Amino acid sequence: MAHEVGKLEVPEWSIAVDQTGTLKPEPGSRQLSASPSSASLLTNTSNCNNKPKILLMGLSKAGKTSIRNVIFHKMSANETQFLDPTHKIDKIDISNKSFLDFQLWDFPGKLDISHLRDKEDTFTIEKIFVEARVLIFVIDPVEEKHGIAIDRLHTTMMEAHKINSKMKVEVFIHKSDSINEDKKIDNIREMTHRINRKLMAAGMQDKIHISFRTTSIYDHSIFEAMSIVCQQLLENVLPPFENILNAFVSSNKMEKAFIFDLHPKIFIATDSSTFDMPTYELCCDMLDLIADMGCIYQDYEGGEERGVFSTCSVIKLNDTLLHLKQINRHLALVCIQMQQDTACNQGILDYNFQQLKRGIQEVLKVANL
Repeated sequence: MAHEVGKLEVPEWSIAVDQTGTLKPEPGSRQLSASPSSASLLTNTSNCNNKPKILLMGLSKAGKTSIRNVIFHKMSANETQFLDPTHKIDKIDISNKSFLDFQLWDFPGKLDISHLRDKEDTFTIEKIFVEARVLIFVIDPVEEKHGIAIDRLHTTMMEAHKINSKMKVEVFIHKSDSINEDKKIDNIREMTHRINRKLMAAGMQDKIHISFRTTSIYDHSIFEAMSIVCQQLLENVLPPFENILNAFVSSNKMEKAFIFDLHPKIFIATDSSTFDMPTYELCCDMLDLIADMGCIYQDYEGGEERGVFSTCSVIKLNDTLLHLKQINRHLALVCIQMQQDTACNQGILDYNFQQLKRGIQEVLKVANL
């Protein structure tokens, strides 16, 4: 669909602020709280009650720790084969080198919430689920015991709902690269049916928010799935981000645009046009390429590494142009443009990006992020 090229008018966003400067969410939305200090996160979680949590659960060898290391610690997928099993709850602060600011709790596969319930250990159960925004439950569809995993998931959801009814559940049907497409579809259909049937029998099908995603650490599907999870921590800023991106895409005749958190390679927002995996993979590959170049040509300023991300980059692939422009230390705009749509001159494109950058920064300032 053709668009007229012109200057970008940044749309208004619906984030209200009261007279004291406090962010007021729109009706029906949740308020974003200011990020607390992470100095004592790993030693004293009682001081971090306002910090959102994402829980990572599943049976042993389902791939939980591999997911965490590939996304947030830049470990290659092949290296995860040598990871030791998780024996205790591992609490990780994600705010380091990242725009995102939350706790990720990686649980050992042997920890069964039902055992804590049988011991009447309500204090530990409440400590786990309070302030949790999302529960990620990882299931290995190749394992013959995935029926046990479904039972574990059901028990966990029931206990969590008693404490935190607003928590959402994301089921990662993991290691999808190891099975063929037909079997993958059958496994997904069977597991979703069994889980939904259990929820229906308990009368909870309309009370628990649950989604299913196929993932693998050997492709970009795990980054897409984790991006969708992390966006749930930014509910109030997503609509204005999307409006700004829509205006930018329309004004510059772009095909697609993403705002990425650079370090974990997670996109925190995109425009409203149709999402397709090849386009997303292309943008991720560009981030990898520029990051690798940054390691080679980096310089140092003020004692900190400053790589190629501090500038802007354009890569041409046949008739496709990939643009990367940094918004701030952690965020960058990555967008795709067809060469025949490059009617606007570089000056207009730069001006429109500065408008987008200003709009994004104002939203973040109002939201205290």
